[in-house]
Amino acid sequence: MGGYVAAAEAAWMGVPQATEFLDQPAVVPDAARPPQRRLGFLNREFGIAAAAVVLMGSFLTSAMLGAIRQILFNHQFGAGTDASAYYAAFRLPDTLFSLIAGGALSSALIPVLLSTRREEGEEDAQRLTSLVLNVLLLAILLITAVAELTAPLFVRHVLVPGYASGTQDLAIRLTRIMLLQPIILVAGSVAIAVLNSRNQFLLTALSVASHNLALIAGIVATATDPRLGIYGPTLGVIAGAVLQVLIVLPGVIGSGARYHPAWNLSDPRLREVLHLLVPNGVAVGVAYTGFIVDTAFASGASDAASLAAIQNAWLLVGLPIALLGQAIGQGAFPRLAAHAAAGEYRELRRTLVRALLIVGGLALGAIAGTLVLGRPVIRVLFEHGEFTAHDGALTAQVLVLYAIGLPAYVATELLVRALIALRDARTQLITNSGQVALRIALVALLLHALQVKAIPVALVVAASSETAVLLTIALRRLARLQTGPFVNAAPA
Repeated sequence: MGGYVAAAEAAWMGVPQATEFLDQPAVVPDAARPPQRRLGFLNREFGIAAAAVVLMGSFLTSAMLGAIRQILFNHQFGAGTDASAYYAAFRLPDTLFSLIAGGALSSALIPVLLSTRREEGEEDAQRLTSLVLNVLLLAILLITAVAELTAPLFVRHVLVPGYASGTQDLAIRLTRIMLLQPIILVAGSVAIAVLNSRNQFLLTALSVASHNLALIAGIVATATDPRLGIYGPTLGVIAGAVLQVLIVLPGVIGSGARYHPAWNLSDPRLREVLHLLVPNGVAVGVAYTGFIVDTAFASGASDAASLAAIQNAWLLVGLPIALLGQAIGQGAFPRLAAHAAAGEYRELRRTLVRALLIVGGLALGAIAGTLVLGRPVIRVLFEHGEFTAHDGALTAQVLVLYAIGLPAYVATELLVRALIALRDARTQLITNSGQVALRIALVALLLHALQVKAIPVALVVAASSETAVLLTIALRRLARLQTGPFVNAAPA
């Protein structure tokens, strides 16, 4: 749900789709399930506890593969021109996919799909799935076509205006290749939503590692044949998207789902899906826009390793963000939602405050761990081959600054879920937009003096400000609800 956690998970999984796997709805009730049929092992249905174990286990496995991927990438490419162009090229495809489907599609499609299946039958549910797929594919095709045509202008004047023309040319070529990824991932996202709506999480879990496996293969291919250069991992990005679809497609077919060439933009069920999808997609897209801005500013820093430093530092700080944000968020959200549904606003406030104290303490511990272990970990994991001691030292400095904001990153995740439990999805979009605007202003103000370190400093200040605003809004709203005419009479 929160932009920080989504971006942190994406750094480890190699694709901006982490919340698609990890923010799963409750197990589908019997009344909403499709007619029973003989299903193979791959289509096994899971309960809540088993699904959580499988999905979190798959994320941890993918995180380990993500670490291996980054170790190999740094060894092969270091923090030079090729690496900088590669990191920059990721930004536009990631953002476009996040706007269209990444991380929000399951949350939008599954509730509507279940109600359609329950009220209108399995055939109409399959038709709705095909309709959503057709609309999203057309949207991403049109947007990708525009992005392919405008890539030179975007890269040169928005994404990396500070780079030399040769690096910009390479970033343009890599961007145009990677723009194929969102088109493929849209199909994979719809397939995952279908499987999750049936409580069939095994193939979803297996597909989590597909991107890192393909990226590792691409890096190894370049090590085997140096003529491939940075195009090895770039093609690995596309291969990862294809592999994901190939993994989940047999499960969809085995569940009896069929494709329908449906097209009806006035379909009320489609509008329900879009009504849920668009605000969440825009909110996540705003968060990714902030990372595009960071990339642009990093290209203007004096140190050529700046972009690689913020990429590697965010990867390392992203692990506690992802684990704490998901653990606390998933653990607290059902209780927050239950209190809100029952009108137990005093209990909701107590649960929220208690969770914030817990997550704050854990985040402080993570900061201490980063201060002590950050530089040794970078030295052991990354400082090999083309990744020099200078690159590692700069990464460590950026990492420490990013880590200071850990309490704000994970508290924001919790506060956003509390507001969503109160049926408020608009506040997140407003505060996230304000946070990005403040980041831009601060980096512009501090870049000359602090160079690349201005980027994490600006994020910490902006994130802390956003957390303070969200906390104030949440507590005031709960205070008003407690004194309203339908307040629960629970003791204070």
